[in-house]
Amino acid sequence: MRMTQLSPNNQTLINKPSKPTEEQLQNELNFHLAEKTLMKLHEKELISQEESNQISKLNRQKFKPLLCPLMCDKP
Repeated sequence: MRMTQLSPNNQTLINKPSKPTEEQLQNELNFHLAEKTLMKLHEKELISQEESNQISKLNRQKFKPLLCPLMCDKP
């Protein structure tokens, strides 16, 4: 393993994440509301697990939530 010591003079700047836009925040909220509704439908056995997974996949494509890659464990 190779280690390099960085001094303040030769540090490179890493791109700071930008603040989410209003549209991104609204998409995030809409995604989570849709997923909550989807869970309720599945809990009441109105849709199957496979249908739930398919709809969830479509929700991720439609809303493009920011946090989903970190939090989602669905295919």
